[in-house]
Amino acid sequence: MATVSKNYYDLASLVLRVGFGFFMAFGHGLDKLKMLFAGSDVAFPAVLGLPPLFSLILAVLAEFLAAFLVIIGLRTRFFSIPVIATMAVAAFVIHLNDPIFAASAAGGGSKEMAVLFCFLGTFLLGSGKYSLDRLLGKK
Repeated sequence: MATVSKNYYDLASLVLRVGFGFFMAFGHGLDKLKMLFAGSDVAFPAVLGLPPLFSLILAVLAEFLAAFLVIIGLRTRFFSIPVIATMAVAAFVIHLNDPIFAASAAGGGSKEMAVLFCFLGTFLLGSGKYSLDRLLGKK
């Protein structure tokens, strides 16, 4: 019975890592990466008093690079932290005055997606058996 539970644990870890990581990296981070390399004026908010370009760089590092490393299972807990921090800022700074649920937003922004993308599951579960960490001999 313990083997079945462990297999579900590893499968859940894989599904969370790949699912959340894919949507974060390619649904959010890739657009910001393209924006960063497009040059010219950066149309990105100045977050927590940081200049827009620096805020964009931090968002790219978290939403694309860290999310991609979570997908492949390299130091999953460690690389979940920048994503958690970025999504907490998105939910509670950028969307501070927005409703919690998208259904209540009437076409505007909401906190819902940022909270869902907080990667707490990947942080708590770690890499699991189906990961680069396991291939490299790290747990």
